Amino acid sequence: MNTQAQQEDNLIAGEDWARADFYGLLSQMFSGNVTDEFLARFREIDRESLDITTPLGFEFSELIRVVGQFDSKKINQEFVDNFIGVGRPEVMLYGSYYIAGFLNEKPLIALRDDLAKFGLTRDEALTETEDHIAFLCEVMRYLILADDPPVSFAEQRAFFQAHMASWYGRMADDIEAASNTDFYKTVGRLARVFFDVETQSFDFESAV
Repeated sequence: MNTQAQQEDNLIAGEDWARADFYGLLSQMFSGNVTDEFLARFREIDRESLDITTPLGFEFSELIRVVGQFDSKKINQEFVDNFIGVGRPEVMLYGSYYIAGFLNEKPLIALRDDLAKFGLTRDEALTETEDHIAFLCEVMRYLILADDPPVSFAEQRAFFQAHMASWYGRMADDIEAASNTDFYKTVGRLARVFFDVETQSFDFESAV
């Protein structure tokens, strides 16, 4: 029979898996390479089974609803039109732009230093720099699930606060304001609410 401590550990592990899944979801959505197979997983979810009384539950339910209106080709084209484009993108997805006002500035150098502490480096095949929101979400997913060695909640908090907390809201604002983000408005709102939950959780834990 499980002790109370074991039950609490299992609960924490479950919460961590849920957090990691959300980061993985957002990383894929902001990768510009969404597949129909990936979208099919959401079409299998019964929206009626979701708790929409919380902001996160509501926005996740909205994502499932909107996924039913798009295929991967439309989503990836919308991504190109708004986040890549010709010349300056309609919306920037890079932390250094929001923190310093320019790409490839000091925030990116600081990020690379912190990534090196965890033994992480960018895949040279990627065109995006490490401060891209998709990359950062994947890093957070790794930090949550890492077990050799494990990464503490305090270390996760420090990384999030240093490299994501100060600018994700402005990015979400820009996605919301863009004229042609029919699908990504929903993704941006989900990202904002999820990161708000992470911020509150980190703040609460640091105050304990």
